[in-house]
Amino acid sequence: MTDEDRKDLRGTLGGVLFIGIGAVCWWDVSSVPSPQAVVFPRAVIGLMVAFSAILIVRNLLGFATSEYTPQSGSMLRRVGLLVAMIAGTFAMHWIGFTIAALLVYLALMALAMYERWTPTRCIVYPLAGVVLVLGFHFIFKGLFQVPLPEPRWFTLPF
Repeated sequence: MTDEDRKDLRGTLGGVLFIGIGAVCWWDVSSVPSPQAVVFPRAVIGLMVAFSAILIVRNLLGFATSEYTPQSGSMLRRVGLLVAMIAGTFAMHWIGFTIAALLVYLALMALAMYERWTPTRCIVYPLAGVVLVLGFHFIFKGLFQVPLPEPRWFTLPF
């Protein structure tokens, strides 16, 4: 295997792209008036830029592998996952973070599940989703004090 084979051009270009996206997002977040609301986005942006830089350095030093194996799977499923996440993002404005996140979780879980649905999975997976979403709700709202979108038509009891 030659040095040229060990360089991952797509990964390097992707890393550069995400560093650029991070710079634009950092600039956009700087206009937020609340200093509390900036902490989490800047942490995520910083991690994204740091991991992208690590990917670029790794690729330039020749530690990347060029072995590409196409993944099997349904393109329709992948598009469905993307549509579910985008729809959930837009729905947060009207139905709030918690309900939108629960609906997105259920949609992603249904679309991404390749194995057979057993009765145990039908019970455990949605319950795990409720625990995860409520956990994120309380962590972000209580601990990080991030203002989350509230439902427009009703108020949640927590």
